[in-house]
Amino acid sequence: MRRVKLFVLVCAALVIVAACAWRIYDVNARAIRYPTERYGIGDNVALEGGFFADATENTAGYSLRIDGAQTMSYNDYVRAYGVEGAQTVEGLDEASIICLTVTITNDSDKAPDQGGFNISLMSLVKPDGSGLMRVDTKLWSQAEPALAESPYAASTGVLPHTSYTTHIPLSAGLLTRDTLADQASGGVTATYHQPVEPGSYDLYLSVMPTRKLVTIDV
Repeated sequence: MRRVKLFVLVCAALVIVAACAWRIYDVNARAIRYPTERYGIGDNVALEGGFFADATENTAGYSLRIDGAQTMSYNDYVRAYGVEGAQTVEGLDEASIICLTVTITNDSDKAPDQGGFNISLMSLVKPDGSGLMRVDTKLWSQAEPALAESPYAASTGVLPHTSYTTHIPLSAGLLTRDTLADQASGGVTATYHQPVEPGSYDLYLSVMPTRKLVTIDV
């Protein structure tokens, strides 16, 4: 049984997601020299105020740990992590998502509405910048119903001095340089039929003032 609750605050959704996608892509493509820290699975990553789009994310006191990563199908995810009433969909059995087991820790005295992490803006990016996978909040809401009210982006927080573990799916296939502009500006509709390409990915936990990356191999 889960000991604490995941708190979700609705934010400016699609505009923020699109801006974040372009910022991550731009950082890779232009090789902007923000200080970079690299971590591995199992490492506790202190966010230390790092952010994606806006410092008001207020991540000071928060840390994340990636406990595991695996490729799954839509139906695998629903069977493994869906709450009561979550439904599988006939034919969605291709291993088209990467599921991350993530532990969020709040070591501060801040209440969930005073700080947190815009976790739905996390992205998996190929090291050469050629592709991007993003958090699928629609599928994630099958395991975390509080996300259902915010179909694109949400700020998440946990109670002071507690931790919470959740299972976050990243999907929508790999966005290419040719299609990123259209898909980022118009939103991404995951098809769950494009298989995940095996290999190494960089998981972005923050972009500025320090790029915090976790190496993920699938």
